[in-house]
Amino acid sequence: MAQVVILAGEDEARALVDVAGVPLLGRQLRMVAQSTLRDVLVLTGSASIAGYCGDGGPWGLNVRTAHRGDVGTLLADVVVVLPGDAVMDVDLDRLLDHHHRHGAAATLLLRPAERPAAADLVDLADDGRVRGFLPPAPAGNFHNLAWAGPYVVATSAVEASDLPGRLIFDRMLVAGRPVRGYQTPEYVRRIVSAGDLARARADVASGHVRRLSLRQALPAVFLDRDGVLNVERDSISRPKDLVLAPGAAPALARLNRADYRTAVVTNQAVVARGGCTLDGLAAIHARLETLLVAEGAYFDRLYFCPHHPDRNLAGGVPAFLGPCDCRKPRPGMVHAAAADLNIDLGASWMIGDSSSDIGLARAAGIGGILVRDGHGGRDGKSPAVPHMVVDDMAAAVTFILDTWPRLAPWLDGLAAGVAAGEVILIGGTARSGKTTLAQCLSLRLGQLGRRAVVVSLDNWLKSHDQRGEGDGVLDRYDLAAADQALTALLDRGTPVTPPRYDVLTRLSHPGKQAVTLAPDDILIVEGVPALTQAAWRALAARRWFVGGDEDRRQARFAEEYRRRGWPDDRVAATYQSRLRDELPIVLASRDHADRTVSLDEVLG
Repeated sequence: MAQVVILAGEDEARALVDVAGVPLLGRQLRMVAQSTLRDVLVLTGSASIAGYCGDGGPWGLNVRTAHRGDVGTLLADVVVVLPGDAVMDVDLDRLLDHHHRHGAAATLLLRPAERPAAADLVDLADDGRVRGFLPPAPAGNFHNLAWAGPYVVATSAVEASDLPGRLIFDRMLVAGRPVRGYQTPEYVRRIVSAGDLARARADVASGHVRRLSLRQALPAVFLDRDGVLNVERDSISRPKDLVLAPGAAPALARLNRADYRTAVVTNQAVVARGGCTLDGLAAIHARLETLLVAEGAYFDRLYFCPHHPDRNLAGGVPAFLGPCDCRKPRPGMVHAAAADLNIDLGASWMIGDSSSDIGLARAAGIGGILVRDGHGGRDGKSPAVPHMVVDDMAAAVTFILDTWPRLAPWLDGLAAGVAAGEVILIGGTARSGKTTLAQCLSLRLGQLGRRAVVVSLDNWLKSHDQRGEGDGVLDRYDLAAADQALTALLDRGTPVTPPRYDVLTRLSHPGKQAVTLAPDDILIVEGVPALTQAAWRALAARRWFVGGDEDRRQARFAEEYRRRGWPDDRVAATYQSRLRDELPIVLASRDHADRTVSLDEVLG
């Protein structure tokens, strides 16, 4: 049996302060009423507070009030203690379940601190045990994890008069009684200033407080570490080697203020290779947290895979060698986070710099955004294709928070009426946005419960040494092989492995990943020649041409080839050449489209 104890004190002005139309204490009682807990003890010396609570009938609770010194024996074996000065929305059943499952004498609710210097930072072991409290404004690196005020405690471990205050935990730790931490992203804000009250009122009014509760699923943004949050350096093994990526902290701070959970998911085979211990990795992550919070940012949880898949790795640590379920692109870390944080995976995103990050996104069924920072997808560990490619984490967060809310409704309009098993052709000039449209449409269809498979005709680009002098745009593709592959795919069940064209080396390679269409799968075929072939057009229910502003297309064209290391004169010459041998043919294919669309108009 458990009961709730609210430490309301004697300051009725604080306990009954208006927060978006409801007294603060009333909000806490509302929160309790959403749990399975029904017995509430309010510790207060105020007659006004006692009068407001009554017997708890308006909330469906059994409420009694008492002075701190007059409590006597607590009525339950376990009590959930809430500070009376906090605006919060916590799933108390989850908190209590965590306490019972781990057999602790006390469990502290922990969350990242916005102001670590004013918070009760906790020294938490990897297994969730609380080892102690850090001093205020600790020197050096620290894990940004603070006791937010709520906790659960066995009544056998305390006297009722001890409930307020931190000293009881210090005594428990000295006595060797187990104290554990419960990490949560939920909203808990202590009201100690007018600024705190104003912020809490705004957050309640916007719905932000309610949406952060673990009682309901919320989408997440999963973040790779190296190359996204911090500068990519091969196998960081010391805290001093970790340097934040420019713009990463402000971008993460934007996610902290939005309705997304944030989880870092990182492969750290440096442990398996013997480059650092688990304690050493924890120290590296403490530096990451310290640097982030110094710029006003934090993440909700961090998950890492310490394993290396090679059981026979020379010099490796045997305990961490061999296959596992957590190493990206396997989705183990995402699934663990989804369980811990009640994540809506269907609306979630992965931001990474490696192909394994994108492979993880595909395996977990979430949107995959590749950043050009770090590895930029050139690691070759997975054949997975991203839904979006941007420069860095800041651009990825801008896409998620600003662009996708505009793009998704527009995609819904395109998807309206698309039937199961349809074929969609998307053609247009190079760098017009065909790939972005195809990948984002497939993602959106997936979010709407319909599976779409994207096939890029660029897979069938010929190696540069197999092209004839003066070949036109259609001669740069092995159209016969592409036609054979599409015909086989449409047999619905026949696996097809498209080749892979490397844009940096301009060479075609054998493919690594087979594609198979189920009967209801929607097939999206995108590429410059998509609308040029009569046989393909006859198979397609929808034929779209991607147009747009030519100046913007030219700028994207130049930017892409400069990234490949081409000098400006070669870029300019290639653009002019494409205007001559590509543009007339591709523009003519627009006559076969039943719809012309422009991403420029949507994305701005």
